[in-house]
Amino acid sequence: MSINYTRMSALIFLLLFMMYSYFAGEIQVFSFDENADFNARTFPKLISYLGIAVSLLALVLSSNEKEEFGHYEWLKVLVLFALVFSYGMFIKSIGFFISTNLFLLVSYYYLGVRNYKVLLFSSIPVVAALQFMLHGLLDVYIRDPFLQLLGVIS
Repeated sequence: MSINYTRMSALIFLLLFMMYSYFAGEIQVFSFDENADFNARTFPKLISYLGIAVSLLALVLSSNEKEEFGHYEWLKVLVLFALVFSYGMFIKSIGFFISTNLFLLVSYYYLGVRNYKVLLFSSIPVVAALQFMLHGLLDVYIRDPFLQLLGVIS
C-alpha cells in the first residue's frame, strides 16, 4: 500500500473523527437523560462513527495510482472556505433562513449550477424543511429576524 494524497487525506480525516468521537463522549448529559435513547451525545457520536467508517473505507479502497498535487482546484476550496466563514459571520445578524439560502445559492452557482430552477428548488425547500424540523418538531430555537418579521416564528 503506497501513500498518495487520497490516503493522506483519509488518514487525516480518520484522526480528526477519532478526536471528534472522544470529545463527543465528553459532552455533559443530565442524569435523567443518561439512559435515554436520544440525548446530547447521540448525534455527535453517530457523526463520528460514520466519519470513521468512511475514512477507513477511503483509506483501504483508494487506488495505488500516483496523484499530481496540482490537478486539485485549490481556488474553489479557498472560495468555499471563505463562503463558509462568511456564512458563520452572517447567520446571527440576518438569520438562519436567509443566510443559509444565500450560502447554498452562491455555493451552487460557484460550483457550476446555472439552471435557476435547480438553484432555487435545491436550496429554499431544503432550508425551509430543515427550519421546520428544528423549530416545529424538535423545539430548537434558532434566531431568525426574517421569519419573525413574517410572523412564521415567534
